[in-house]
Amino acid sequence: MLAGLLGGGLLLAAPGVAGRALALAAAGPAPASGDLAFDVFRGDAVMGRHVLRFTPDADGRLTVSVEIDLAVAFGPITVYRYTHRNTESWAGGRLVAIRTRTDDDGTSYEVDGRAEGDGFVVQGADGRVEAPADVIPTSYWHPETPARPRWLDTQRGRLLDVAVADRGVVERPAPGGGTIDARAYDVTGDLTMTLWYRTGEPRWLGVAFDGRGREVSYRLARDTAPSPLRLARGDWQAPGMGA
Repeated sequence: MLAGLLGGGLLLAAPGVAGRALALAAAGPAPASGDLAFDVFRGDAVMGRHVLRFTPDADGRLTVSVEIDLAVAFGPITVYRYTHRNTESWAGGRLVAIRTRTDDDGTSYEVDGRAEGDGFVVQGADGRVEAPADVIPTSYWHPETPARPRWLDTQRGRLLDVAVADRGVVERPAPGGGTIDARAYDVTGDLTMTLWYRTGEPRWLGVAFDGRGREVSYRLARDTAPSPLRLARGDWQAPGMGA
């Protein structure tokens, strides 16, 4: 049901995104730890939560941990369950390792990848895949996600070819009430969905897609994450790395 969407790509970015990213990244220091949490709905019913945690290491690496726990129930009976665990290691703005484990309603997937020379080698459901060195996984937090024509599926370990249409600015619910201005992107190709990012700094605000005839949609529950622009270029400060 969710294969390739949650654990799973581009976006033809809107003009000016890269320029705004560089300008925002030049701002003052920002903490490198924190998390990004979403409540996940299927129609009007809550089906679980998706949480990303950002942790700097003393050796200059950044660990991004992803936990997805979803379930669909009718009364006391659970008819569908999905869990996904993803650990990404980043250094110098580059993905250097990834390890994921997924249970898609009883079907298991494993992905192990690492930087190797001028590329990124992945072992997943479709065997060995050689990806570009600057590959971006489908954890969606990376601000350049909307600007890449190819993503790494974190559930199966395959490369996804996608195309994106910029739908412009919309409003998304803010935690605790109110709204957030967001830019919406419709994704087609190997994935079909809508992604949202904040209009100022391109922080991920969620995703929506069809879940067996009903819309599955994310609503931001908490955002204490560091600047994605700084994380993307490897500009973070870990404990013990200076003032």
